[in-house]
Amino acid sequence: MWQASSEETASLLPKSPESKVPTLHVTALDALVSVNSIFTGVVFIGLAFSSNSTTISLVSTGDDDPCNPSSDTALRVVVFEVLAFASFLLSSLIAQGLKLQMALVAAKKDVLKALVPINEKVIRFGMVATAIFTVAGTIFLTLSIIFLVELRLGALSCTTSSWSKYAAIPLATSMSIGVLVFMFSAIYAFFV
Repeated sequence: MWQASSEETASLLPKSPESKVPTLHVTALDALVSVNSIFTGVVFIGLAFSSNSTTISLVSTGDDDPCNPSSDTALRVVVFEVLAFASFLLSSLIAQGLKLQMALVAAKKDVLKALVPINEKVIRFGMVATAIFTVAGTIFLTLSIIFLVELRLGALSCTTSSWSKYAAIPLATSMSIGVLVFMFSAIYAFFV
């Protein structure tokens, strides 16, 4: 699929002094699409490898072992990976549509009586929706990885094995910090 670079998209925007804000928005959307593409690839690879997730466990296979995760854990891995995939894909599609809208806004400013009426509030709403779906995808991906850790290393509620906690707690903490930093950066970039 062809995707215009930020330089190509920015060249469509007017060259006036106030053109820095749309260029900033296009650059932010390009970065968001790039990150979403990486995450979408990761989720897709995770879905491919999670099909045999119950056969590669480091936990004992006894039915009465309290460290065995519940039978729903493998299903949760797949469900949250699919939700993450859908969120990242939706976010990327909205961002691509917004880039198109910004190019039309630039054309509208160049041609005084453009045929396409564009509401700039819709563009701002779309930017917020893009950020929200990216955050949702990140949360779903984190939950999927935590459930995968439970499948491989044992249930988080297990008192005898702390390996799953050693993997899940830093992951959840770092992803939470990353999501907060992203949200504040996105709010700043979108509403500058």
